[in-house]
Amino acid sequence: MKTNIENDFLVYVIEEYKFLEHKTSREVIKLFSKHNVFNYVLQHYNALHTMGGRAIVDDVNLLMKK
Repeated sequence: MKTNIENDFLVYVIEEYKFLEHKTSREVIKLFSKHNVFNYVLQHYNALHTMGGRAIVDDVNLLMKK
């Protein structure tokens, strides 16, 4: 079960991705759903939450390229 902190972090990742990649919320959610990014972020929360926004977005982009 996701905690409020994890939910808040998912929102942060969506917003950072949206801002840095010039996408709409709808586009980001569609991309993240297609590439299972939500589960990835939750599974790797402990590492990801220590990184900056650009590094997280770069990591997500690498994941989606695989």
